[in-house]
Amino acid sequence: MLRMRRSRALAERASYLYACALLTVHGLFLPFGGYERMMEGKYVCYLALTLGWLAAMCVLTPPERPRMTAALWCGAAYLGCSALSALLSPYGARTLLGGPRRDGLVTLALYAAAFFLLSRYLRPDRRLLWLSAGASALSGILALAQLSGLDPLGLYPPGLRYGDGDAAYPGYYAGTSGNVDFTAFLLALALCVLLAALLLRRLWGLAPFAALLLWTLARLGVAAAWVGLAFAAVWSLPLLLRRRWAYALSAALTLAALVWLRTYAGTEQTLAEASRLLHGEFDGSFGSGRLSIWRDCLPLVRERPLFGGGPDTLWLRGVEPFTWYRDGVAVPADITAAHNEYLNILVNQGALALAAYLGILGCSLARCFRHPAEPRLVLCGAGLLCYAAMAFFSISTCITAPYVWLLLAVAQGGAEEREDVKIAC
Repeated sequence: MLRMRRSRALAERASYLYACALLTVHGLFLPFGGYERMMEGKYVCYLALTLGWLAAMCVLTPPERPRMTAALWCGAAYLGCSALSALLSPYGARTLLGGPRRDGLVTLALYAAAFFLLSRYLRPDRRLLWLSAGASALSGILALAQLSGLDPLGLYPPGLRYGDGDAAYPGYYAGTSGNVDFTAFLLALALCVLLAALLLRRLWGLAPFAALLLWTLARLGVAAAWVGLAFAAVWSLPLLLRRRWAYALSAALTLAALVWLRTYAGTEQTLAEASRLLHGEFDGSFGSGRLSIWRDCLPLVRERPLFGGGPDTLWLRGVEPFTWYRDGVAVPADITAAHNEYLNILVNQGALALAAYLGILGCSLARCFRHPAEPRLVLCGAGLLCYAAMAFFSISTCITAPYVWLLLAVAQGGAEEREDVKIAC
């Protein structure tokens, strides 16, 4: 019994250090070659950290029967359906590592392994909040410097700066995550968790960090991040107020927002496009071309509805390239993702995998709402609400996904454990 307790304690320590490494080492890692090598560098960093931790866990994990929650069963089903999708895929071994984003079966298996093990052995505390705040703030400060025309770390190709985006190169890049969509995704996720901690636990020291992240997001202007923040702000009310009437308040605010959006007559592009959609107008250029990509993906779903084309194989399925213009010359760019995480799973791994993934997210959120007296679950709930909305417009990568799986794992542990191991944020 003493040996098992010691082994468990070591497994918990290793898991805690891994979570710290994700928030700091992986979050702030900048590869040689700058933004041109960001995806490759982040993936190598993620592999090194995760495989090293998993190797340690193989030695340290005590021989005990795991406690399975509904979300964990859904996680097992998600991995199983993804493996079956790879097995049935016409693209063979290319499903293992996937395309340029490296989101193939190997990476999905690592996400799932981290989800299972962290849900059992991670014991989060306030230090993780401060690490998240510090790392996010550093990324935000770098992004603000770059938005001002600076390149303090030499991340852009020679002679280029942030302002050259969508002219000299496709998209915009800033912060420690590369593409501004990824940077805004992570900053919004961190901001939701920090604001929930600030309001729930009166951790006023987090206020300067939250203000910095909010200002950075305002400067970046990524619409998906604001959708996530707005959705989390409205539907976190039942978590923070702990009153049944708060659900009615959230529903009323949502309805009011939809009515306002439908009658919107301003000139802000994203709001105007959303208003036109609510009026039944469809244009493939909406959402920076996302609607066009979604429309092109739907026939692929009908081709292989249950198991998709295989993990991360959309780039092999003949979707019409996206076109951007450099000096007036059209430059095609391959479509490697559906720009909607739910649709991306449906296309690549099929309807069964999507149902399982929605089960993970839904069960985790349900657990957060069932236990609003548990501070850790309130924080996770706020972050997952933000993610659930942003996922409609985002791309799953090794730069962003590990933090979503970390939130999902934290949401699974502790709510029903005995008092001596209960965690208080």
